[in-house]
Amino acid sequence: MMPAYEHNMEFQLTSGLQPQLLEDEQKLWLANAICGAITADGSVAPEELEYLERALSFLPSQADVVKMMQAVKDQNLPQLERFPGATRELEVKIFIDLATVISVDNVLGANEIDYLLYIGRKLGFGREFVRVVIRWSSEGIVWKRKMLHLIDAGSSLEAEYSD
Repeated sequence: MMPAYEHNMEFQLTSGLQPQLLEDEQKLWLANAICGAITADGSVAPEELEYLERALSFLPSQADVVKMMQAVKDQNLPQLERFPGATRELEVKIFIDLATVISVDNVLGANEIDYLLYIGRKLGFGREFVRVVIRWSSEGIVWKRKMLHLIDAGSSLEAEYSD
């Protein structure tokens, strides 16, 4: 197993954002937001555990990790303020990454949509942009479900090799 810091150096989110390059205050905000996204639907799906581990891996201190794990367990995460020291590009990437985390279990429920609306406001996005990202996330879920269906359908086909 690789030491956490080496694993950490290679980690980047879907948008290309590399959390280890953020300042400590930003890392804490992002980890809180990821944990909020994971627990928004009231449970932690197996697919979401990887994101939980990643969020915990870039927290600045072990005390932060313990606090965050307890908050997730209790489903009692702190309210977020605005993202500290953000550029617009960074805010967009974070929002896309949070939408990705929320949709990793192929479900986008009402509570998760509410969470994206909440986070969108914290990142300074209007409802229209938030709706565009939610639509994109929904399309990704449909795409993934179709892919799983294709895998099932293709797996039951008889092979037809030609030379």
